[in-house]
Amino acid sequence: MVSEMTPTRRAMAAVLGGRVDYVPPANPLAQTTTELMQVCNASWPKAHFDSKMMADLAAAPYEVCGIEAARPQFDISLEAEVLGCKLDWDKPDRPPVTGPAYTTPEDVAWPDNLEETGRIPIVLGAIDELRKRYDGMLPIIPGLTAPFTVAGHIAGIENMARWTKTDPEIAHAFIETATDFVVAYGKLQAAYGAHIIFLADPSASSNLISAETYKEFVLPAHKRIAKEISCPQTLHICGDASKLLPYIKQSGIDCFSFDAVPVWYCRQVMGNEMSILGSLDVIDLMPNGTPEQVYNRTRECILQGADIVGTACGVSSGTPLENLKAYVRACKETPIPKYDDVEDLIRQIGVGIGRNMKENVLGGMQE
Repeated sequence: MVSEMTPTRRAMAAVLGGRVDYVPPANPLAQTTTELMQVCNASWPKAHFDSKMMADLAAAPYEVCGIEAARPQFDISLEAEVLGCKLDWDKPDRPPVTGPAYTTPEDVAWPDNLEETGRIPIVLGAIDELRKRYDGMLPIIPGLTAPFTVAGHIAGIENMARWTKTDPEIAHAFIETATDFVVAYGKLQAAYGAHIIFLADPSASSNLISAETYKEFVLPAHKRIAKEISCPQTLHICGDASKLLPYIKQSGIDCFSFDAVPVWYCRQVMGNEMSILGSLDVIDLMPNGTPEQVYNRTRECILQGADIVGTACGVSSGTPLENLKAYVRACKETPIPKYDDVEDLIRQIGVGIGRNMKENVLGGMQE
């Protein structure tokens, strides 16, 4: 029996493959719902430019719902903006990149005083505020956009996808430059007090690139980040990353956050080599489901082997607080499967396989 833990110790233990008292509801995906924003008096786009408001909104899921994580930096465009891209600030929540800024990797540059550039000091200030406010008790898990996605932002994702086939040298050069920048920014986040870094790489989805492309172009960047940034890291890739899993577990990153991969399958492929975080649907379940449905799905994730339960992507603005609270409650009330009990583990995996076949192979046929 593990004694009661602080949220930070629990989350870090889960990410690093250690013992926990319960599977942590340490969701690092953005949870900026309308109700939470009202509670902490936050607004767009001001929350992107005000360190205290960013800290308040990052902490609101914990303060209101008990979710054991604070996620400063709400968008994945900050890195591209610092590197010269324009953002569409007319969007109501998180600003997208309007277009690429470079045609050749040699032209990519950023100021030496990165700590004082663009919105970076806002995020670093929010990390510092959260660390002081909670005295290290609440895990701070800032977002950091991964190199392949940053390269796609600054050079054009269509260009990057094409260059991996027609001009691999220029693709590698853009990714290497983006990796230099991401590592430098990630080190600043760690220095300011991040407990875990949440590395988002949506452009590395298998919906956009093949497993072979991931292995050649993306994996080396992930390996560098794992090696060069000191604090633990969680990698998130959208879509069905099933074919990427054998390569992702070679990255050296501590935990993989997934979207459409069945939990039991992710556990099976990753084994004990990498922790896994997943996966509550944000399209239908979280905004439209009942608290009971959210509770039951969270329980399924735990029984099928998730080390941390979180959402498949950022939650929609209309997600009810009661559903977020149900997710937290299920984490605290569901016993952790005893993996030393082989027969029990086989039963749980069998339940997962059977349910997956019923829902996805047999078309949801009713008994």
